[in-house]
Amino acid sequence: MAIGLFAGSARAEPRKPTHVACVGDSITAGAGASDASKNYVSLLQAALGNTVQVKNFGHSGATLLSAGFGDLPYNQQAEYTAATNFVSSAGAGALVSVVIMLGTNDSKPQNWDPAVGKKNDQQFLADYRTLIDHFMGLSTKPVVYVVYPLATGNNPCCGIRGDVIHDQELPLLKQLAMEKHVPTIDLNTPTLAHPEYFGDGVHPTDAGYAVMEPLVKKGLEREPSVSITSPSVGAMPGQGMLPLTADAGADTVDIASVEFFDGAASLGKVTAKPFTFMWQATTGLHSVSAKATDTTLANATSMPVSFTVTDVAAVAGAGGGGNAGAAVGGGASASAGSGGVASASMAGSSAQTGGAAGTTTSVAGTAGGAVIPATPAGTRASPDSGCSCALLGSRSTAGLGWLPLAAVLLLGGLRRRRAA
Repeated sequence: MAIGLFAGSARAEPRKPTHVACVGDSITAGAGASDASKNYVSLLQAALGNTVQVKNFGHSGATLLSAGFGDLPYNQQAEYTAATNFVSSAGAGALVSVVIMLGTNDSKPQNWDPAVGKKNDQQFLADYRTLIDHFMGLSTKPVVYVVYPLATGNNPCCGIRGDVIHDQELPLLKQLAMEKHVPTIDLNTPTLAHPEYFGDGVHPTDAGYAVMEPLVKKGLEREPSVSITSPSVGAMPGQGMLPLTADAGADTVDIASVEFFDGAASLGKVTAKPFTFMWQATTGLHSVSAKATDTTLANATSMPVSFTVTDVAAVAGAGGGGNAGAAVGGGASASAGSGGVASASMAGSSAQTGGAAGTTTSVAGTAGGAVIPATPAGTRASPDSGCSCALLGSRSTAGLGWLPLAAVLLLGGLRRRRAA
């Protein structure tokens, strides 16, 4: 039987937004860029093309922390209202993304851990949760991206603290993304230990913004991972109900469905873990793949796994067979199973029987439709592989093969006594 191998490669269709709202502070607004065309939002617009509307809603100095905790709450600025209107008016068929990059100004001492009162880390988490809920609750149901703020360079300005961002804010943002099942974009790790990206230790230079843009674009065009885990390549399962299982994931985002295909034909879809579909498998060679779609509508298709479904009944029948057993004492008998070959031989090989030594006489016959060939005289009979006894004349004494021989020898002895 043929055993299939891997074929083709994984395919992905990332979610491609039609509208992108960039929410943030002075870094989103483009502070530090040589001109407006060099900030990350303008570069992102150029990279995504004119079919996508990318709008800048950054406000310098804004905090995510709300009134009473942050010194310049974003949700009290005109950009917050403008971003809300942009997302709401995108249209029923729009694919909207909201990129939130806030937290840099929250790291300032007066915002994060003021001299009077307790640290505002849990308030930061609560206010971020509220901001996500606000945008996700709009009629166009946008996908909200939580951006990990940039690291800082040497001698950061404005009271910004890179250690607070990295050590205290990032764990909260990761926790929030898991809780809300929203995607993340990490701008912190790629900018660590790169002071050359920052003009004043906080705001990127043109080179820094050029680093940011592809990272944000890749985040927007994210895709899930998926692979077939069962059956394995080259497997030969029997026909009937066969479980097809896939492993799929999308980091902090949920997988909405996994659909299984045999070639181009859809076999069925599952919407919950474990991603297993029971398929009525038919005999022959199959090439099965799985397509995972996450809740942002990004999807990816696994590499196909080829295997052969066998006809179990046919394989079992082909393996059946019997062997012949030979009787002794002058008569031959044979037994054979379906598909087997039987043979029978007379007694007398290498033994004196009735005064004649070293001769073997055999007969031919049939058993169960199988041909029983005759054994030429003078040949030694071989052990019968189909029973526990040994044929007369064989060297084996296993089982009860000695009983017929003993009877013949005893009979010969009695005859000699009578003759005497």
